[in-house]
Amino acid sequence: MESRRRVVAGLTVAAVVLIVAGVAAVAIDSGMTGPGPSTGSAGRSGTPLISHSPGVRSPSAIPPTPSGSLGPTPPGSSQSPSVAPTPSEHGTGFIVRAGSVVYLAADGTVVPVELVPGLRTAIVDGRAFYYAQPSNPYGLRFGAYAGEFLPNVTMQQADGSSAQTGGMALVGAVAARLIADRLAATSVATERWVVALPVDITGSVKTVEVTFDVFGLHGWSDTPRVEVHFSGQMRVTNVIPDNAGYHVLVEQLGVTTWQVIDPTRLQLAATKLDPEHMMNQILVYGTGTPSVGTDALIDRRVPIGRAMLTASDEVSVSLVVRGSRADLGPDRILKVGDVPVFAASS
Repeated sequence: MESRRRVVAGLTVAAVVLIVAGVAAVAIDSGMTGPGPSTGSAGRSGTPLISHSPGVRSPSAIPPTPSGSLGPTPPGSSQSPSVAPTPSEHGTGFIVRAGSVVYLAADGTVVPVELVPGLRTAIVDGRAFYYAQPSNPYGLRFGAYAGEFLPNVTMQQADGSSAQTGGMALVGAVAARLIADRLAATSVATERWVVALPVDITGSVKTVEVTFDVFGLHGWSDTPRVEVHFSGQMRVTNVIPDNAGYHVLVEQLGVTTWQVIDPTRLQLAATKLDPEHMMNQILVYGTGTPSVGTDALIDRRVPIGRAMLTASDEVSVSLVVRGSRADLGPDRILKVGDVPVFAASS
């Protein structure tokens, strides 16, 4: 333990008006064929949703959905989902515009709900969920819950400005595939790392801010970081594909209250980024109150999206070893289009 702590101490471093009478929910086809996701417990079993490919069809025109459970219930959804009230021109909420789901903010900002290959979008009880298409590359069964689009996410842009991009919290199987695709498309070894934001923001109704600076790991060597700001407490999730588990350290190292490292990091050089283990050298840390009071050492591989702890206030991510200042800006964040991807907990 003493040796491990010494190594970590080195690191401490979201108008076409949709009016549908008597309909249970609204679904948007993400550009792929096949029946829409069924509803029931928060849009997962029972009456089929209305599908748009590209126009609205009557419920009777939609093929029946296979029976069986279609996945866990999204948090905060009712047993009988209904069509979200259509916002007025100055209202807020998810609406269908030109065949696509968008979020209309109170100030008039229109936040497009980004489509994810192999997934379908559905508005259920005023929220936008993702469901698996019949053919999807994630190994999900047809109609399975795959995540949620949150409109209240802002992200700092390359020019320093902030934009309301929205954010998508995707289940581990989807996030893992997107990470793998991103890494596979990068040929330079030292560039083969990407940050899926390790915070489960599903169900959040408050603003979540994603910012970048070079003030991580104060007191050792300020280093570039991405920081997720939020209110209350949220789950911190694993985002490292080839991990050896995770170590949660809560002994107030430096100015951080807690840190999470991949145990693989302990076997690497303390002063050099390893091209073969770029993702393993990602450090997750925060200054808020963690849900654990003592160190948690998990020395077995865990999946993307595995909840590691619950934290408050902020969560930061850096790629760093002693002396390294690996740049971390918007280009390093896992995104679909311009929308950052958060790893939902599992």
